[in-house]
Amino acid sequence: MKDATPEASFDALFVISRVSNEERSIAALEIQVFVYLACLLGLYDRRPVSKWGYSFLSTPSARLFSVDVLNAIDFLSGKGLIASDGDACQITEAGKRELALWSELSRFLDRIPYLDGATGASTAMPIATVQEGVNLEPQLARVTKLNVSRDLLEDSGLVQVYAQFGALEKALGNPVPDYMVPAVVWLSFLLEQSAGAEG
Repeated sequence: MKDATPEASFDALFVISRVSNEERSIAALEIQVFVYLACLLGLYDRRPVSKWGYSFLSTPSARLFSVDVLNAIDFLSGKGLIASDGDACQITEAGKRELALWSELSRFLDRIPYLDGATGASTAMPIATVQEGVNLEPQLARVTKLNVSRDLLEDSGLVQVYAQFGALEKALGNPVPDYMVPAVVWLSFLLEQSAGAEG
């Protein structure tokens, strides 16, 4: 079992608990999308990406992934905290108990609002739409077009995201009561912009 960072393990378990249920599992790629969105939501508060605790990549074969999140899924599965067939994941009763304990730890408290906001977006729009919107994040979209391997969320590539969030902040204010609101508004904006460019 590969080493998993505590942050990636917490994030993956949190996302699985919020987006999957008895009837629906969540795919490993979908977990990565929600965790990436949560990290981006931290930028709404100008939280440095370096404080997230792990990184994300884009490669020609995988648009968006984090080795740490994949390792975390293996770790959680090995500990019986999630049920996984290698892709589809669901939280177990043991996982729910562990998540409740982890959620009380000061180490993870400041991540919860962003993870809440990201997973909350799945109640306002279909998961496939959230995924489509996240793929339009300016830096990720650029790297995907270039078809190269690259680290994501580097400061130089985030200028556009900061500008978009600055405009959102003027409209929605800061702090926001729920980060689901900027998440949904921002994803909707990216999707409309993309549809307009294609139209």
